[in-house]
Amino acid sequence: MSYRITVLPASETFYAKQGESLLNAAIENGIMLPHACKSGCCGACKAQLTEGKTTEINSQAALNSKDSNQQDILLCCQSAESDITVYLPNYQGKNNQPVQTLNARIDDIRYCANVAIVTLKLPLKKQFNFKAGQYVDIVLADNLRRSYSIAGFNTDTRQLVIHVRRHTGGVFSEQLFDGRLQQKDIIHIHGPLGSFQLSKQQKPLIMLASGTGIAPIEAMLNTLAEQQYRQAIHVYWGVAAEENLYDAALLDKLCAELVQAKWTAVLSRPEPAWKGARGYVQDIALNDYPDMSNHDVYACGHPQMIASAQSLFLKQTALADTAFFADNFTPAS
Repeated sequence: MSYRITVLPASETFYAKQGESLLNAAIENGIMLPHACKSGCCGACKAQLTEGKTTEINSQAALNSKDSNQQDILLCCQSAESDITVYLPNYQGKNNQPVQTLNARIDDIRYCANVAIVTLKLPLKKQFNFKAGQYVDIVLADNLRRSYSIAGFNTDTRQLVIHVRRHTGGVFSEQLFDGRLQQKDIIHIHGPLGSFQLSKQQKPLIMLASGTGIAPIEAMLNTLAEQQYRQAIHVYWGVAAEENLYDAALLDKLCAELVQAKWTAVLSRPEPAWKGARGYVQDIALNDYPDMSNHDVYACGHPQMIASAQSLFLKQTALADTAFFADNFTPAS
């Protein structure tokens, strides 16, 4: 059974099956509602249910005590039980965010430990309105999909970069690592997707990444350099061991292009000879910035890191809850 979903004030409609998340139904219908993690942790897809009935299919962890309105729901965690109407004041309509499925040619694959940095060439005549922080779905056989944040997109060369972590038995990653997918092969991508994007505020920035969560942070740094951003930026990149700092040279380059930018490597399981920061990015950032009242924070990576960072920063640093932006994911396979 399907139900009619109406989104106000954009006055858009789509249909959602019973048991399907409202967010996934919208995306399948080409409607890119605000979202990031799709797991109930970031709160980007919060909406107000103004009419109809829904049922919770995932934990709405991002709804907290400040969400006093009984009608607040997370679209990624709710399924329709009737025709419903939701209100999203900051959503401007799907025509402002064109999403499409494109053929993409593999231009290059660079292997760094357990990560493949993949450069894709998009068709010259197809529009791709990417904003730093967004992601694409790789569309596989039987419409199976894997999501990857965009590390960079060059509008002139039409080259798009994603970071793919290897997972044993992974339906996409193993094809890259065992040679089934090589340069010049064609794959299908769907996007751009997601609403993890830079705010228009001009504040000092703290940016946290774990593992391949550094990908959208790189895209954001590139955009900030193009905008000649002049506020201070501090990036923390957390990995297990030094060999996992696969894009250190690029981070050096991106920070050098900005007026006040630096980055700190944080290792959770370093060798004894490691001289840098040890532990977890959220703890190191908290120690460096006990007062974040004038900052915006961007975090991308493992759900536990996101949840810990948000809790610590909101409780201990005077960071405004509206100044924490997150893309919460478990690396795709």
